[in-house]
Amino acid sequence: MTSRRTETVHEFSIACGILDTAEDAMGPGKRLLRVGLTIGPLSGIAAESLEFCFSEIAQARGLGAPALDIAKPPVQAVCASCRAQYAPAHLEEGCPGCGSHARHIASGFECQIETVTFEEIDIHGLSEPE
Repeated sequence: MTSRRTETVHEFSIACGILDTAEDAMGPGKRLLRVGLTIGPLSGIAAESLEFCFSEIAQARGLGAPALDIAKPPVQAVCASCRAQYAPAHLEEGCPGCGSHARHIASGFECQIETVTFEEIDIHGLSEPE
């Protein structure tokens, strides 16, 4: 069983990596507005802890309060017996077509940055969205 503290440390390092990547992508002279992620249910990442860490680290780095949009797609499996593709509600669930429990998990482990939205900051204090 994972402790809450260990879980938060894990998400803290992931949030740091996300912000590092976003800052590298946008470059200097820009303000970070939003980061879009895809996090699969089998990734081992607690979305609420990640959101908290992301917010705290962004503020500590002087990035303000950029939004973190998290898409959570369902697990996708492919039956090894009949090749049917399905989204099991529970990992114990067998193939809805043939009942087999032999399968390949095709997706559900994702942790991927999909989008980084920022705005240019001009020298006169005006900004233009990117």
